[in-house]
Amino acid sequence: MTSRTGRAVWITIAGVGVLVGVVAFRSNQRSIQTVRTAKVERQDIHAGVVTNGKAEPILYREVRAEVEGEVTSLLVREGDQIRQGQKLVELNQTQLQSELEQARAELADAEQALHLLRQGGTTAQVNELKSQLENARRERDQAAKLAVENERLVEKGAVARVELEQSRARLAKAESDLSVLEQKWEHRYDSEELKRSDARVGAAKAALALAESHRSATTVVAPFDGVAYSIPIRNHDHVNRGDVLARVGELGRIRVRVFVDEPDLGRVAAGQPVLITWDGLPGRQWQGVVERLPAEVKELGSRTVGEVHCTVENPSGELLPNMNLNVEIVTESKKGVLGLPREAVIGDDSARFVYLVRDGTLSRQTVKTGILSPTRAEILEGLQEGDEAALTGDVALQEGMRVRANGQ
Repeated sequence: MTSRTGRAVWITIAGVGVLVGVVAFRSNQRSIQTVRTAKVERQDIHAGVVTNGKAEPILYREVRAEVEGEVTSLLVREGDQIRQGQKLVELNQTQLQSELEQARAELADAEQALHLLRQGGTTAQVNELKSQLENARRERDQAAKLAVENERLVEKGAVARVELEQSRARLAKAESDLSVLEQKWEHRYDSEELKRSDARVGAAKAALALAESHRSATTVVAPFDGVAYSIPIRNHDHVNRGDVLARVGELGRIRVRVFVDEPDLGRVAAGQPVLITWDGLPGRQWQGVVERLPAEVKELGSRTVGEVHCTVENPSGELLPNMNLNVEIVTESKKGVLGLPREAVIGDDSARFVYLVRDGTLSRQTVKTGILSPTRAEILEGLQEGDEAALTGDVALQEGMRVRANGQ
């Protein structure tokens, strides 16, 4: 009996010991925190001004309607690549065709009137005047011959002197009539009337040129090679003279208006590199350069900013006008320096430190930093290449904390 009781006691004690061991193991496991870590390594680091900006084409034009009319054909869509001279829009020509025909008729009428004025009338009128001149010359010649004959006969006493006087009067009248007709032939048009007729022809030519220009303007073409990035009209829309039909730009190289907060403007200089990202294409990056600094600062919502102009290479045309872009102007950069993710460095300019991971335990280590970017930190003193540091996150780091690096 006693032997059985002793064995039961020992079994109980052993069970309790196993349980205590399990509890202790689990407790120890719960005291180990899982943290993310990173190793000190050589890398390129840059610092800059991080802000936002808006894209716009460097070379662009608003194509406007030169005449009023209805859109009968819209030949391009937004985003289409276009060539210089390519048809973009066609407008209704009915009214303009009537205007053109009227202008042609007016010019023809004015030119005919000028022609008649210069030749002294119609062909029939000119021929009639010629016939009158010929008759007048014959009459004068006959009258002159008769007067000479009568003078001879008077000397002989063959005719009375009165007949001589009558023949001389006939000659004088014939010469006067001929002179009038000759003056009329030489001055068949009035100089002032000719000036007015010339002016009418000039005005008619100008009106015809304008009508032809208006008709030509009903076909709207691209001013240069580029992209039709905005088309605010649709088929059958009625447009007025001056309305925007399309916006055309060259997008292989664009300008970004970067809004830099006033305190950061002193760090920005012409020629600095620019890095562009767009939320619509995560992971993509475009490069550019600071082209021009602002001449003034202005209010932008609650911010006081200067507009810095940057040129950005956009060979595939993915960045479109008016896009809101993320911008970093690189103000300082170094290559091949020791660095860590920015979230590993704790503290401010007065004192900075990291938590090194050594044998599964955190150890606080003071460091001296150089360039600090939003994502990376240059380490000048306190760490060596290959050291492993904990990253701040959900777990509050502290000296002596037992950790499991990266879930290991």
